[in-house]
Amino acid sequence: MSKPRGCALVELDFQNAFNSLRRDSMLEAVAAAFPGLLPFVCSAYDAPSHLWLGESVLSSQEGVQQGDPLGPLLFALTLQPILERVEASLVLGYLDDMGLGAKVSDLPGIIRSVEVDALSIGLTLNPKKCEIIGLDDEDVPAWEAAGLPFLRPSPPEASFLGSPLFEAGADTFLSEACASLRALAPRLALLTSHEAFHLIRVCFGLPKLQYLLRTSSAFSSSVCSEFGEILRDILTEVLNLRLDDLAWTQASLPVRWGGLGIRDVALLAPSAFLSSAASTAPLVDAILSSELSSSPDPWAAAALRVWEGNGSLVRPVGADACKQRAWDEIVCSAVFNHLFSLADTSSQARLRAVSAPNAGDWLNTLPVRNLGLTLSDRELRICTGLRLGTPLVRRHTCVCRAEVDVFAHHGLSCRYSKGRQARHSQANNIIARALRAADVQTELEPRHLLNNDRKKADGATLFAWSRGRQLVWDFTSPDTLAPSYLARSASVAGSAAARAEQLKRSKYSELAKADDIQFVPIAIESLGPWGVEASELITQIGSRLARHTGDPRATPFLRQRIGLAVQRGNAASVSGTSPAVDKFDVEL
Repeated sequence: MSKPRGCALVELDFQNAFNSLRRDSMLEAVAAAFPGLLPFVCSAYDAPSHLWLGESVLSSQEGVQQGDPLGPLLFALTLQPILERVEASLVLGYLDDMGLGAKVSDLPGIIRSVEVDALSIGLTLNPKKCEIIGLDDEDVPAWEAAGLPFLRPSPPEASFLGSPLFEAGADTFLSEACASLRALAPRLALLTSHEAFHLIRVCFGLPKLQYLLRTSSAFSSSVCSEFGEILRDILTEVLNLRLDDLAWTQASLPVRWGGLGIRDVALLAPSAFLSSAASTAPLVDAILSSELSSSPDPWAAAALRVWEGNGSLVRPVGADACKQRAWDEIVCSAVFNHLFSLADTSSQARLRAVSAPNAGDWLNTLPVRNLGLTLSDRELRICTGLRLGTPLVRRHTCVCRAEVDVFAHHGLSCRYSKGRQARHSQANNIIARALRAADVQTELEPRHLLNNDRKKADGATLFAWSRGRQLVWDFTSPDTLAPSYLARSASVAGSAAARAEQLKRSKYSELAKADDIQFVPIAIESLGPWGVEASELITQIGSRLARHTGDPRATPFLRQRIGLAVQRGNAASVSGTSPAVDKFDVEL
């Protein structure tokens, strides 16, 4: 926080503010600001409300009702005239939190004026919870002479609306977050790997710090790196993988960039702050005086230097400058390109594949056991290890007598590896169930479609699917890293799926030429890329399912289920390279 000498910021706290607001003052404020809303508000607040406590009846005559969606608006409308009358250099208000910035010599008079006005609407100041921040040493005697028993937090402790006001405060907040994350690690160990992994992604990692990153100078704090290292250790424990620097860098990228979505806060912090600063600039200019708003923001300049330090980057402009994703995409692209430049042919193919559209849908699945959406610990370890290119097994000899290296890619294309058929079967079952749920009668492995009995499509609708034609499909999951596909996969994501679709069309050319049949090959690579025809068909099925069930999320949910089936097949194929594997180890 920067401020002129001789000035300070006070935070005012009101006792039981929402429950103490006078309702007559509230109705007057509504009548002045939104007269059309007054009849509706009167129906709820122009007479005492009756509250039951056991057999006792309480009469509620003050404040807004708890749980009332209009409560925050009604409170803010009533308090707004008081804020407008305050003669201070800086006036901030968010519901019952009020901040006033002015010369220390003027603050006592301003505070007493606010206290009197607040009493008129039923609010009482609580001096023991109020704070004064940024008080200079030479102003302490004048402040103490005013006789206001306000708290005086040190710079690392000072905050407003839950965000630190000084650079030292960001370190304090982040250190507390690190301590909480360390305490959480033993508890995550009590859950399955998939459940723990999901909680880290959506709850205990970046989401816990998003507000802090957007409102403070966390981008300059060294504790960000410490938080990232703790996340890395926890992820290593949860996934049971050895994450070297390159693997962790990839894991900390968003899913759309081939990562696991466990974001490194040090990488994201400058993008979060810069987008927040750009989006709130008009509001800040309106709140601050012309003298203060004309001064450049030193934190924004510092954040820009950190952001540009991630590479030779061109900043977003216009409306994009207000979007965190726009800033973050540029950084993620630079990081991904750096990883790609260090990779060999196999790793380049892997990176292109896992960053392809829809390749990471399975990572967004909510792990609900009763719905069959949870991967076992072994399955999650193999699937994430294949995505990150980390060692998975010790060197051994496959059942086909080929040598398997530590990355276990051989199992994904080995014809003798157990479990490959299970992936095929489960994917077709998911597609058939989706069609039936959309009221489309479907048969798996239908007969009488081809004259050659040795060729049998995976599924077909019983009645017409579109334009009077029946739908017939055949599913395949080619290996992205198979020697025959590797060179092309390293250049173009999804090339193995595209080739597999062509081969399926050639194999079932008799069906493809039939006037009454719409044949669609469904090809999804082992590392995630979808074939064009597969993606279009699943989108159509999802759209029909959404119309039939009323759930607009039907398409992403269907993609997630199919993605999980492919990943389970990968895990089964990798496990099936061991000659000693038990048949139960590869079942899906």
